[in-house]
Amino acid sequence: MANERKLPIILIPGIQGTKLYNVNLDDFSTHWSGVKKFYTNIHKLKLQRDGINDIGVETIIERADVENMAYSEIINYLKSKGYRVFIFGYDWRKSNVDSARSLKKYVEVLRNKLNIGEFNFLTHSMGGLVLSAYLKILDDAERNKIVSKAIFTVPPFLGSIEASFNLVIGKSRLFNSSDDFRKIARTFPAVYELLPVFEDAYKFENPITEANYDPFNFYTYWQQVANADREDTIDKHEFMAYRLSKVREVRDQNNLIFDLSTCSPEFRKKCIVVCGGNEDTKSHIKVHDRRDHFKNFFDYEAIKEDEEGDGTVPHASASIFKDSVQTIRVGKKTLESWADSRMTGPDWHAFFLNNGRVQNVLQRFLKGDTHREDWYKSAGGRIEKIT
Repeated sequence: MANERKLPIILIPGIQGTKLYNVNLDDFSTHWSGVKKFYTNIHKLKLQRDGINDIGVETIIERADVENMAYSEIINYLKSKGYRVFIFGYDWRKSNVDSARSLKKYVEVLRNKLNIGEFNFLTHSMGGLVLSAYLKILDDAERNKIVSKAIFTVPPFLGSIEASFNLVIGKSRLFNSSDDFRKIARTFPAVYELLPVFEDAYKFENPITEANYDPFNFYTYWQQVANADREDTIDKHEFMAYRLSKVREVRDQNNLIFDLSTCSPEFRKKCIVVCGGNEDTKSHIKVHDRRDHFKNFFDYEAIKEDEEGDGTVPHASASIFKDSVQTIRVGKKTLESWADSRMTGPDWHAFFLNNGRVQNVLQRFLKGDTHREDWYKSAGGRIEKIT
């Protein structure tokens, strides 16, 4: 029989999922609103070397309201089904580990406030990494006690090529910003934690470079000025090398933040991964040994968007747990995607939770209405289990 308990849902948005305000001003000036592309001075978003504190002496950036175009529809849908929804907004510039620590405090507040011991968790995109880092903090007993259901939608478990675009050229599907944005993004730990670490993410022209490749060692593969002699260039290299080395500490479980496959069968039954499909997605970067004055030149022009995914996250990253956690693929339907995203454009990844077929899958899983073998299918089609 379906489980009719309507436990609260904690929604964890993805990168750019919440606006960022400078709260040390009389008008709480907005510095970033990803969907609406409204921001004043993005240079004030820079973080110090610690990846925690704002670089501006009088700047105090905090998260504000959630991006309504991406999340208001799923929030209203779940509330219409009788669920209480709590939004865990966070500063998405910072490490997912820092956000996970904040999530732990948030959950404890809700447990005391509501006098409830367990919750459903719904994540979108990088929110899945936040939840992964949170699950890693908990021991087995806490994990089983607190988590009733965990739903990961379009999760970049092993990163995305788009994060590399941000750090090299400043624009991608993650951040459609100015070229100058790369200088700011390089101070964000979260962007480094989104860099691709799945198999064949980098295709090397030189077999020696490939043999020495280490995804957390800047000097073994990252594009850099060869024979750098300018102080600012050397400083940039050292800073990026430091940030990448910190990612090694975060992704210490076979390049994963938290390996769900190591959990008990009982806990894994509480989890589901919902991927997007039918959208051409970048799956690798071609790396030339040298070009112009660069060592390890990233040839983005050679990338063909011919791999399966949601346009931002390839299946090589999102479906990594398909052998241990139920993983469902919802394929894009062009007309439906356009209609769902209203005036925002057909971004399958960013507006994934707006889709009616996706919402059906979430609702059935939350209810426990999964007794049929093909419980996830709907009249809309293009839904399948990945095995």
